[in-house]
Amino acid sequence: MPRRAAAPTCPHCPDAPAGVPYVLGLPSAEAFEAAERGEVVLGGCVLSEPVPAWACPRCEASLG
Repeated sequence: MPRRAAAPTCPHCPDAPAGVPYVLGLPSAEAFEAAERGEVVLGGCVLSEPVPAWACPRCEASLG
């Protein structure tokens, strides 16, 4: 099983927790609940390149 890279931290929010997964597409009810808990950031349906993997849980900035 490949090792998953550590979540990056936000350069704009130095005291924020590490990045959380960026969820793209039409979110499910579970994704909305996870976003309310700060476990993911909802990215919407319109994609731009490159597609981010992480987002800041505080300011929701893409972290790559």
